[in-house]
Parts: sequence; structure tokens; C-alpha cells
Amino acid sequence: MKHNQNQVIWSSRIGFILAAMGMAVGTGNIWRFPRMVAEHGGGSFLIGWAVFLFLWSLPLIMVEIYIGRRTRMGTIGSFRQFIGEKFAWFGPFITIVLLGITFYYSVVVGWTFKYFFLAMKGTFSNNVDSTALWEGFVGNPTEPVLFHLLAIGVSGAVVYIGVNKGIERMSKIFLPLLFLLLIFTAIRSITLPGALEGLSYMFTPQWEYLGKATTWLEALSQSAWSVGAGWGLYATYAIYTRKRDDIAQNSLTAGLGNNSVELLAGMTIIPAIFALAPSPEYISQATSSGNVGLTFIYMVELINVMPQTYIFGVAFFGALAFAAFTSLVAMVELVTRNISDHGIKRNKAILISTVLIFIGGVPSALNMSVFNNQDWVWGVGLLLSCFLYAFAAIKYGVTKMKDEINDVSFIKVNNWWAYSINYCIPVLFAVVTIWWLYQATTWYPDSWWKPFEESNVGTVVLQIGIACILAPLLLRFKKRLRSSVKEEGLDASEYTTAPDVNNDIKEGM
Repeated sequence: MKHNQNQVIWSSRIGFILAAMGMAVGTGNIWRFPRMVAEHGGGSFLIGWAVFLFLWSLPLIMVEIYIGRRTRMGTIGSFRQFIGEKFAWFGPFITIVLLGITFYYSVVVGWTFKYFFLAMKGTFSNNVDSTALWEGFVGNPTEPVLFHLLAIGVSGAVVYIGVNKGIERMSKIFLPLLFLLLIFTAIRSITLPGALEGLSYMFTPQWEYLGKATTWLEALSQSAWSVGAGWGLYATYAIYTRKRDDIAQNSLTAGLGNNSVELLAGMTIIPAIFALAPSPEYISQATSSGNVGLTFIYMVELINVMPQTYIFGVAFFGALAFAAFTSLVAMVELVTRNISDHGIKRNKAILISTVLIFIGGVPSALNMSVFNNQDWVWGVGLLLSCFLYAFAAIKYGVTKMKDEINDVSFIKVNNWWAYSINYCIPVLFAVVTIWWLYQATTWYPDSWWKPFEESNVGTVVLQIGIACILAPLLLRFKKRLRSSVKEEGLDASEYTTAPDVNNDIKEGM
């Protein structure tokens, strides 16, 4: 296959795998996973988490990579080309969901930068009041916004440098460093006196939890939100792969790599809590304090009393910052790719992306209620995005897609993959979505339908409804823009992928 001169590809297979892992590994791996393990039966949760990697996440990763590579287009345009005009709105909707996540996720990355800098300064070695430190930071009207700006600025710079010299090179440096830091923190944690009790809790199934629906639903939620399937990010990175690159094995490697990071994070946090917590009540408070509370309050308290406080603090928050940053870079690339597909040169598209994300994230940086609302709404929206990818595969033909994936893959996918796409994912989507929305009715029993509460059903319906209305409008805008570009006589390669690339793919599969 001859690539168009404007078509960039990953320089190597390992480059794509590391970039995909860097995209998938984020804050959810380090702050949500240990909390879920602690709250839902240790090893019992791990059983469900491992099952859903194969029933939900890996099948969707393969679908994303297949669609991205076959169409060579960003998420907005790929569905029209893949399954036709009737379902073209899937792409804009998925993009809006990802953009909504990116707005507040960039704020989170800014938080991790702040705490990494604090660790480097030795702040956690001075018996700091972790609660006052956190509340003082997020309550400051300017500091969270400045770190949000730093996060999106640095991420935009990496994307500006390029796919190979920027994203791929960053992944080759940061992913091995992330693993080394987490291996160090895990070893340091499990060698603390009393830590083995926490390690035993983490890997020993508590069989009564296997009979609880919440264990399985939280395990599915963890897999869906942490592996990154259904976001459109794998599809975006797959644009730059070769047509004969292995799909199944690359997907498996990325998925298992992501889960390995989660296990290392769990082996860092859970044994440390058991070893250093002053009482069982403290353990319960720490594990039920939410993602932010566990990471920025209780972990800081534990670091304060840990031997080698400075080194552990730098390693832990360094790993958190690197994990968060590599995911944000992928999000910026997705937005950039969609804007450049609309006829705007890449450098301008990067500038538009970073400015848009910065402005969109300011409300979440200034107000934690806005942040919590956006986290809730677009987390539910992400489940719908996953379903749309599964539906696209069903519409295209699951058996046909399976055969074409096997044609380029060393590891062959069998009927389990087809069953997952055809049956498991649609059923699981319905179950977990209904469960989360039902949970929200119990949080606001008297006002679950009101659209301006922080985390209820009404706010989800309103905002996702707006996204559904905006999705077709984006498609119309794209048509008008492309028409005007053609009228101006510009080179088609500036606003769309090269036709010869797509023809080569169709002929080779």
C-alpha cells in the first residue's frame, strides 16, 4: 500500500502499542481502581474486572482500531464512510462526549501537575495538613485555572511536534518510566510492616461479594472507563497504522498493559493504607472518600508518615501525572484530527483544539460542583458511545469484521468476540446504564428529574439530549465547509484523507 505523502504512520508496532497504552492509562487506573478493589471484596472485584476486559473492553478496542484504520478519518467523519449516511451522527455524538470529558479531564491533569510539583518541593515531608492543602488549592480562584492551562498547553505542544516525534516519542519515554515508578512504589508499599494484610485482602476473593450485583456492575464500569474503549481514541490512533498491522494482538497487549498498571497502583495504595492507617475506621474512611479524597487527601496523609517520604511522594505523584498527561495528549489529538478533517490545516487545528479545551474546562477548574456534574454526565455518555461502536460493528457485519481482523492478526479471535459484540455489550450497556440512572434517583429522591442538580437523572437527560441535537448539526457544518473549500480550489489533501489510502485498505482486506 502506498500512503499519501500527507498520511503519517507510526514508525514501529511498539510505537503504536505504547501510544495506545499511554492513551488508555489515566487517573482512573491509579485513583479509582484501588478504591473499587477495597470497597467491593478485593479478589472478588478482580474476577469481574478480568472477565469484563474480555467481554467488553477488548472487543470494542478491536472495533475501534478496525474502523479508524479502514476509514482513515477522525471520529466525526468515520461513521458516515463506514456504515452510511443514516448513522453518520454517531461520529459527532461520540466526539461531543469525548470533548465533554476532555474539558474536565484537563483540569484533573492540572491537579496532578500541582501535586507533583509539591512533592518535588518536599511539601509532603513537613507534616502538612492534607485537607487544608487540597481545599486551599481548589478554592483558589486562579491556581487551578493556571495548572489547567499548563496541562492543555503542554499537551498541545506534544501534538504540535507531531505523531512520530511528539506523541510516539513521548510514549516511548513516559510509559516505561510510568511502569518503573509504579513498580518502585508498589515494592516500597508492600515491604512496609503490616502491608501484607492489605496485599492479601486485595488478591483473596471474598466469595459473598460475587453474589452482589454491585460488584459486577462496578467491575464493568471500571473496565469501561479505564481501558478507554469506546472513546474514539483507539480509532484515532489507528488512523496512523499500516494496513497489515496486527489488530487482535495489539489490542490484547494494550488492554493487558492497562490492567497491569491498575494492579501496580492497587499494590501501591491498598497495602499502604493497611500498613499505615491508625485504625480500621480510618481504612473505611479512606476507601470511601471518593477518587479525589483518596488521592489528594488520604494518600498525602499516608505519605507524611511513610519512610522515605520524599522519594515515595515524588514517585507516586510523578506516576499519576505521567498517566494523566499521556491520556490528555490522545484527547487533544482526537479533537485536532476532527478539526483538520473539516478543512483546517493541522497547526491551526491544534491551536483551536487547545483554546477550545482550555475555555471549556475553566468552569470545572473554578467550581467542584461543575466538575462533579461533568464527570457524572459524560461518564454515562461514554457508555452510550461504547454501544454505538458495537452497533456499528453489528451493522457492518460482525462475522465479516471478525474474518478481516483475523486476516491480519497472529492471535485469532473466535466466536466469543462475535457473541460479545452481538449480545454481551448491548445487554451489559442496558443493564449498567439503567443501574447508574436508578442509583441517581436514590441520590435525589425528590428532585431526580430536575436538570440542574449535580448528579441526577435530569442533568444527564438534558446534556446528552443537547449532544444528540448538536450531532447532526456538526454534520451539516462539515458539508458546507467542505463545499466552500472545494470552491476555493484548495488541495483536497488539506481537508480530507486521500482516496487512494481508503481504496488500498478496501482492496487489501
